[in-house]
Amino acid sequence: MLSVDHVGTATTQQRSLQASLHLFHSPGQKTNFSQAEGVSPSALSSFFNIYDWDSDRCWEEMQDTQWRMLLDAARHKRRPRLRLSVDLTTVEKVGTQLPYVSVYNGRHGIHLVVLFAENGELKFPISYRIYQGKHTSTPVTLALDLLEEVPDFVGKRFQVCVLADSGFESAVFLEGVQRLGFEFVVGVRSNRRTDHPGRVTVADCPHGGYVNLANWPLETLSLGRIDRGDREFFAVSSELLEGDDILAEGKRRWALESFFKEGKHQFGLAQFALRTARGLDRWILMVFLAFTLTTLHRSEALTLKEAARLALYALFPEVRLNHLLSQIQKEQEFLRQHGYSLSYARCNL
Repeated sequence: MLSVDHVGTATTQQRSLQASLHLFHSPGQKTNFSQAEGVSPSALSSFFNIYDWDSDRCWEEMQDTQWRMLLDAARHKRRPRLRLSVDLTTVEKVGTQLPYVSVYNGRHGIHLVVLFAENGELKFPISYRIYQGKHTSTPVTLALDLLEEVPDFVGKRFQVCVLADSGFESAVFLEGVQRLGFEFVVGVRSNRRTDHPGRVTVADCPHGGYVNLANWPLETLSLGRIDRGDREFFAVSSELLEGDDILAEGKRRWALESFFKEGKHQFGLAQFALRTARGLDRWILMVFLAFTLTTLHRSEALTLKEAARLALYALFPEVRLNHLLSQIQKEQEFLRQHGYSLSYARCNL
């Protein structure tokens, strides 16, 4: 997915790429440049903020590979279902030195709208947009932008269903999703008004019933509702599904919530501290790449860290080699104290 060739042939940049890959594939370890092996923090900072490597091409190659993997998994299946979840998450930050920091719903930080794909065991983040505050594109508009970039061949091969919470219940979003030819299961607020089965709110409508939203004249939707103690949650489906089926579809959105949690706490998304927009984009690229590769290698027999390292070393064996050589260098003094001396040389194979 990501090639050393894309960052040029300079040795420093190659080492920086390998060090950053190792750093982001270390779940549970603080994603801090001072923790990187083989390069200085300043070299890594330059790699993310300054060096002119083609990160746009890296994004394109990663996304193309993700879509192709979904297509391969769907081979010999008759128009399988692909779920595309969109949601906003906040990487909480304070101060004014980081790019794109703003306040949204009382939360101060960098607000990311993320597109996440799921088909069976394959699930990964595809792309993102940044909500930049008042008087800029809204999260709804940004989510539609992400969905509009889904390749045409995906819609032709899959039955696509868009999943979103009540933050995306606007008629603009629902119309945009259907204009793209996708189905949807989207959360709605309890006080969302209807024209059918009467001029009431969805809170007055039965689980599994049919509703016409007051500002949604295009077609009848089906409603799912679930009671979680002190609160009830509601969702509408563009397909006339049974109420329990709507809830089952809505629950699939939690795969994206799991990514938000692991991305922030295991893969370093919350630890972003670079001061340039370019650095932010490349940081998010590394998080998406690390999560995607780790997901592809996850199993019940492996911890998250073991799966991450397996993925890294399988695709980038030179990173493991450099890690081993770095460990040898660190232990040279210990070896000498015990009468050992190690040397290594590259073999021509």
